[in-house]
Amino acid sequence: MKIASLILGEMEIEENMIINFPEGLPAFEEEKKFVIVPVESGAPFYYMQSLKTPELCFMLADPFVFFPDYEIKMGEEESRKIKAEENAGDIQVFVILTVPEDYRKTTANLLAPLIINVKDKIGLQFVAADSDYNTKHFIFPYAFEGEKSGVAGEAK
Repeated sequence: MKIASLILGEMEIEENMIINFPEGLPAFEEEKKFVIVPVESGAPFYYMQSLKTPELCFMLADPFVFFPDYEIKMGEEESRKIKAEENAGDIQVFVILTVPEDYRKTTANLLAPLIINVKDKIGLQFVAADSDYNTKHFIFPYAFEGEKSGVAGEAK
């Protein structure tokens, strides 16, 4: 099937590439179907394009590449929603990035990761109620080490 993307242009995708977000995403509750496309093979960056809205495309990253000690404590209800218990090996985690003009100041939302069951193609954005993470963690904290930027790894 063909889909349109403002950023990626027209793309041909297979039905089995579609990730269903039954509850949508916070602030985008009507957006329930997305496709995740690697920026390039082997890179930790991805695009997540809405099938419904060509203008809605998120930049994602594999958080463990930039934050090896990153931990998610998902509750039973969330685990049940994406069938995580029976498919533990098929769960993939992404974080949404904010990429400013100076890409060195790109931040990752570690507070609300995307948790995806890649086998069953079900996803959710998990917003941790009690967490030390926030929505703006620098992914390149040492790229501008000489500047006053606050805590390394955390945007102010």
